[in-house]
Amino acid sequence: MAQTRELLPTGVRFRRNALLAAASANLDYPATQVGVVGNITVSYDASLGQPGLDLANQLLGSVAGPYQDMETYFGISGGAVTVLIAPLSGNNDGSGGAYHYGCDFVSGNVLYLDATFASTANPLNMEVGLYVAELSECFMGAQNLGWGCGYSNGEGLSRYLAEIETPAGTLDGFATGPAWAQAGFPDWVSTTEQTDQDDVSTGCSIVYIYWMISLGYTTQQITQAAGATLAANYQTLTGKTTAYADLLAAVQPLTVTSDNPFA
Repeated sequence: MAQTRELLPTGVRFRRNALLAAASANLDYPATQVGVVGNITVSYDASLGQPGLDLANQLLGSVAGPYQDMETYFGISGGAVTVLIAPLSGNNDGSGGAYHYGCDFVSGNVLYLDATFASTANPLNMEVGLYVAELSECFMGAQNLGWGCGYSNGEGLSRYLAEIETPAGTLDGFATGPAWAQAGFPDWVSTTEQTDQDDVSTGCSIVYIYWMISLGYTTQQITQAAGATLAANYQTLTGKTTAYADLLAAVQPLTVTSDNPFA
């Protein structure tokens, strides 16, 4: 079974079972299409009933803007994706996060999102956040400049992009910055961890991106500078080779209780 690229709340892990697939469609969940906007097909698992259908229709009206933003940030055109709202957690509250497979628009172009209509947060905002987190990872592979959608640098970027595309607080349950601080700020700047499921290395990545924003760099500049490590990204943007030391000096005086301690 292919490895999934996952967005999950802090401390949560699920085992994905590809044998759930609807054999005729090659999907992990049965899909009922509700509409198409540009390159984006939105579907839902009909077992979610009317609340699932209502949410899918709301999402259909909200997918185009973030897609266009990803094209701007990455500096490339995107490909076709299918967005499938499904009962990933069984709770329909977004706690199942989201996942897809390959890091591109071919092997990873089906984005599985947990249903969010029972979320205590705004359900549509939460759904958009899950969508952007997975969509942005398709763009990483297509851009092919170093962001690894299954690695810590790319996971931090995908979470950052999901956060800026949704109202503040929507994705608080997914914050990983505090995990990096609690671990003593280990150096995942000079090295990239080859997993997207470690809160500490992901936390380092997203705090780094918010730090660069606080220094005046734009999302577009950071994303297009790319790099196989955050240190490489920093060197491209600043010309300096002291990324980890500079980040550490910036963050150590702060109390890190969110992904963006520089707010």
